[in-house]
Amino acid sequence: MSTDKAFDLLYSEFKHVSAAALWIVDENISTQIVPPAIPLISAISNRLDITQDLQRQGWNCSFNDYLLETLGEHHFQSIFLRIPKEKAQAHYIINQAQRLLSGGGSLYISGSKQEGIKGFIQRAGTLTNIPTQTWKADKQTWAGKITFDGPSRTTLDDKSYRSLRQAPSDSHFRFWSKPGIFGWDKIDKGSELLIQHLEMLVAENNDIDSALDIGCGYGYLSLHSARLLNISITATDNNAAAVAACQANLDHYQLQGKALADNCADNINSRYPLVICNPPFHSGFGVENDLTDRFLQSAATHLTNKGIAIFVVNLHIPLERKASRYFTHCETPIITGHFKLVRLSQPKI
Repeated sequence: MSTDKAFDLLYSEFKHVSAAALWIVDENISTQIVPPAIPLISAISNRLDITQDLQRQGWNCSFNDYLLETLGEHHFQSIFLRIPKEKAQAHYIINQAQRLLSGGGSLYISGSKQEGIKGFIQRAGTLTNIPTQTWKADKQTWAGKITFDGPSRTTLDDKSYRSLRQAPSDSHFRFWSKPGIFGWDKIDKGSELLIQHLEMLVAENNDIDSALDIGCGYGYLSLHSARLLNISITATDNNAAAVAACQANLDHYQLQGKALADNCADNINSRYPLVICNPPFHSGFGVENDLTDRFLQSAATHLTNKGIAIFVVNLHIPLERKASRYFTHCETPIITGHFKLVRLSQPKI
């Protein structure tokens, strides 16, 4: 049993697979508890860390931003989807399922009532004339089996999921972004605070010619750091859509930099005089788990001896306490009602 009953509803159907099937995986999953790999089931995820975890467990898993258009028509007998947080992403996958499934093939979707699973099942059911089957793990967790009888003349509104669009903007940039990236259509207040104080925070260091952005998203910190400091940026994220958007923004504004798919910059061997990071501690991650240490350790590993690492985190997160394990100097020069900027130097790694 996993910690997510919606996944358990899907996993219980895996044992019935007798022909080629596709499993769409996103950030909701805990890869600590998944079924043994099944050769007939191919997986696809937009998260590099999840892809790597599943591959280590023997799953045939691909990493990309759900490039379902590249897969052959009518190839799969079953498609499995635990409803993701992004509605447009779910609608896009449901629309694509019609093309990917063979005649009489079925889409299995699951999720919680709080996430609107009943609405997703109902909307998917409008695309076929075959009655939808539903079942549940409990009062809050449901699953549906939608069997398609051929391509529908209608599709669900997926907000042109595949396409980058200039969504959030400020006085300097209109950022290319898309659904599937955390906070894709807004400017994060914490990141905005970091940029407001960036020049002041690095004023004593005259040797900054490059920076590493760990967890870049669509590139807000990367673009503004390149603009303000006239430096080259290496931006990393484990989300396929984020990497594509960040690179598109760097290219569009002709800024020096490259965006790389990486998990906490694990595969980057260089050190930088500046590391910037707005970690995802505020978006459902526990502050006492390994993720906190991973971001701090990565920053220390990639910072030069005379460099500066700047984190922005929610006010309640005790980042300083854990940072002392990785850095000699730790200070919190900026504190607001919601955020704080933590400046770290002299890495111990």
